Amino acid sequence: MTWWQTIFLSVIQGLTEFLPISSSGHLVFFQKIFGLKPPVLFDIFVHVGTLFSIIFFFKKELMEIVKGLFKKEKKSGRIFWLVLVGTMPAVVVGLFLEKNINQIFDSLKLVGVSFLITGGLLLSTFWLKQKTNKDFKRMKWFDTLVVGLFQAVAILPGISRSGATLVGGLSRKIKRETNFQLSFFLAIPAILGALILQIPQLVNYQSELLNQSLLGMVLAGFVGFVSLKILKKVLLNSQLWFFSFYCFFLAILIFTFL
Repeated sequence: MTWWQTIFLSVIQGLTEFLPISSSGHLVFFQKIFGLKPPVLFDIFVHVGTLFSIIFFFKKELMEIVKGLFKKEKKSGRIFWLVLVGTMPAVVVGLFLEKNINQIFDSLKLVGVSFLITGGLLLSTFWLKQKTNKDFKRMKWFDTLVVGLFQAVAILPGISRSGATLVGGLSRKIKRETNFQLSFFLAIPAILGALILQIPQLVNYQSELLNQSLLGMVLAGFVGFVSLKILKKVLLNSQLWFFSFYCFFLAILIFTFL
């Protein structure tokens, strides 16, 4: 892998991990079309970078939750259990698909269909403009379970995790600010789980890739932080549906190459 490929893939990872356009779908697309297949070590490092960007972006909220858990505050405990419930569907689906994950991520046709689904989900937010009134205090376990089910579907490459969870939250009338926080609180265990599944593959680790992987981590983390700022503004301004046109375009492009 060249340094230019390192920079390109790191920026793509940082942008697409958080913007509602599917990082996994882009990865499969570039692998198939341009023959860019990053090593496992690089993939792990850029995911660590995006994980750090979430933690840094939500550092205040996360610190309050952690402190509240130690103090046994009701609000922090409630958020913790809501996130736990929302994480369960992705865990179940991930374990169920684990043996077939390589075949799933090898199908460009599936990615094309998934981008169409993502586009449809995002376009639906144009009509999901009803009043949102649920914060963490008013949310029920079923609300976060629904959001978790949307996240579980996003295991498929081409279906955006952030886009799917945000649409799921809007469908349950969760306040946009709370919805944004919930989506990325759920992302933390999801990314950690994906990283854990990749660790056994480090037997193929090559030390010369370390510098490239470190650069990828920094770039993905920085671009990811900027992407979070953009997504928050887009969500709060009810403009999430704008991204649907990009997803539809990418799906058409993929089917053209098939």
